Amino acid sequence: MKRKLGLPLAFELHLAVALLVLVLFVISFRLYVDAERDIELAHQQRLQSFLLADELRQSSDDLTRMVRTYAVTGDERYRRYFNEIFAIRNGDLPRPVDYHHIYWDLVDETDRRPRSTAKAVALLDLMREAGFTESELSQLVSAKQASDALTQIEQEAMRLVASGEPMLREQALRMLHDTAYHQAKAGIMQPIDQLYSLMRQRTDAAVIAAERQARLLRALFVLLGVMLLWLLWRFKQRERAVLGAPVTEIYRRIEQLGQGVFTQPAPLAEQDTNTVLGWLSHTQQRLAQLEQNRQSAQQRLQQLAHYDPLTGLPNRFLLAERLQQAMQQATQQQQSLALAFIDLDGFKAVNDQLGHPHGDRVLLELSRRLSEQATAGSLVSRISGDEFVLLLTGLEHNSDCSAVLQQALDAMATPVLIDGVSSQLSASIGVSFYPQQLAVEPEQLLRQADQAMYLAKQAGKNRIHYFDLAADLQARDLHQRLQAIQLGLEQNQFELYYQPKVDLQSGHCIGVEALIRWQHPELGLLAPGTFLPLIEQHPLGITLGNWVLRQALTQLALWQQQGRSLPISVNIAANHLQQPDFSQQLTQLATEFPQVSLKCLELEIVETSALQDFQHVSQTMLACAALGVSFSLDDFGTGYSSLSYLKRLPISTLKLDQSFVRDVLTDADDLAILQGVRLLAESFQLNTIAEGVETSAHTQKLLEIGYRYGQGYGIARPMPVAQLESWLAARR
Repeated sequence: MKRKLGLPLAFELHLAVALLVLVLFVISFRLYVDAERDIELAHQQRLQSFLLADELRQSSDDLTRMVRTYAVTGDERYRRYFNEIFAIRNGDLPRPVDYHHIYWDLVDETDRRPRSTAKAVALLDLMREAGFTESELSQLVSAKQASDALTQIEQEAMRLVASGEPMLREQALRMLHDTAYHQAKAGIMQPIDQLYSLMRQRTDAAVIAAERQARLLRALFVLLGVMLLWLLWRFKQRERAVLGAPVTEIYRRIEQLGQGVFTQPAPLAEQDTNTVLGWLSHTQQRLAQLEQNRQSAQQRLQQLAHYDPLTGLPNRFLLAERLQQAMQQATQQQQSLALAFIDLDGFKAVNDQLGHPHGDRVLLELSRRLSEQATAGSLVSRISGDEFVLLLTGLEHNSDCSAVLQQALDAMATPVLIDGVSSQLSASIGVSFYPQQLAVEPEQLLRQADQAMYLAKQAGKNRIHYFDLAADLQARDLHQRLQAIQLGLEQNQFELYYQPKVDLQSGHCIGVEALIRWQHPELGLLAPGTFLPLIEQHPLGITLGNWVLRQALTQLALWQQQGRSLPISVNIAANHLQQPDFSQQLTQLATEFPQVSLKCLELEIVETSALQDFQHVSQTMLACAALGVSFSLDDFGTGYSSLSYLKRLPISTLKLDQSFVRDVLTDADDLAILQGVRLLAESFQLNTIAEGVETSAHTQKLLEIGYRYGQGYGIARPMPVAQLESWLAARR
């Protein structure tokens, strides 16, 4: 559609002119308001000028009245009022509020004043501030001078009255009523009368000038208003020519477009073709066509978004919606549902050998078979290449799905014949059920079935495996506990406790064993038996072992700085010791503490540490021994107790298990074992330490049979390093 530029340009031109006139109209209105305000100000100034001039006249009259009253009555308060009026006029006393109103006539015998006072200011200064001209001020000065001269006569009269002599009072009265006094009074009033004339001329001229300006601006304001109305009328005509309809009609048509009503094009007159209404009508027709195309495309997208393009089965997204609905329905109706994750066995080989087109036809056939096995209300979905999901609903018992799943398994195992080519496949099926003991989301239910399917494949394929919730919960619990240990390491929640090893004869401490503790933020202090078994075969166990070694070396470095040489023994787990790079890691760690003598570090191992790879463990221990590290065999007597360990491994100490030591006082067999081990240790030139020393009787018995070193609760419990320092200090 061709667009003419004449009407829009004329519309914009009229709009610009109307805006300009509107601006001028606003400015003229502002000026007119200011002119009216100037008239008001002129009137106020006129009134103020006359009030101030009248106040001068009034004060002169008040002075005359006060002095004459004083001369007649002799009452001192009138003399005081006289002086106060004079002082107020000269600015020596504060002015009463609204002083030009009746004031002194309201002052009663108690001298109570009718109004409060404001600041002190001379009357002449107020007149200057009020804008009096020089000629007016000269009249004021003359009146002021005449008033001051009259005041001298009045002051003299009051002095005569104050003397108390009757003849002097008579003289004062004559002074206040004679010709000289009246001439002096006229000397005040004549300048004031002239002042009134001058003020009237000035203020009348100001008011007339302000009114003249206001009339001119009023005329301009009215003219611009009429012009603005005419321009608005023209603007309305141009608007109609551009829009093609009233604004309300255009708005209604646009509202229809906004609401998606595209099927009723607006009827047009010929002259409205090239208007906004015409363009809206044309747009409405085009949008109607686009809406038809959009609906068709949306239907196609809906199909693509929720259904598999190859098989026509519901895809993963539609499965998620239906599964959510099925779970809600199962909860409401107190029934169960089964979710079977089906993965084809050997489908990749079919694709590789026969090609993807053939593979697609195989998938179509297997999809058809699965759909035939589905019961009423169930759903078959294809979620990826060779993965399907079968949703079975309305189960009274979980076992109700077994027959359907077996039929599906058999259907997948039946050969597929296409174009004379037979393809033999099978399926692995993993099944999860809902509801469960714990709350579960749809996606989690699908993951459970997926996990069960992988277990079916690992078990040999072509079978059904049901998800084991108990095993999953146990695995999840283990994972959470491992995460808690990892977090504890990151947040420094672990701490080393130290249990002394002593010379049973002298009581001297010969070393300490480092034992890890976990200061759990919720469970409190945890012993190693509550968490070490969890990480025994986990990489986290190695991480924690390295942490213990680092802490022990740090403590050794601190003690050596303090001049103390106290060996520390550290328990090393079998899995940690069997690491290929254990000796290299220990060497690297030792380089971080060059001041520490590794002869003060002892590693305690158990007999099982060397069972899996005796040769490697032996080489590792020899490499560590070359650094100065010593080894002790912990819990000796509870394992295999192979003499080859004592012969081929660089072990310096045997630690007798506490189970033998604890009952040595009452069990002859335990006593015999301890005696035999001592002789064995002497044969191999090894030291011995007896664990589990709980009483002084144990100590005495061990000394009798030849044991010199011991460790146990009877000597000292494991303790933090600060408590250990106090324990050591107490034994000096």
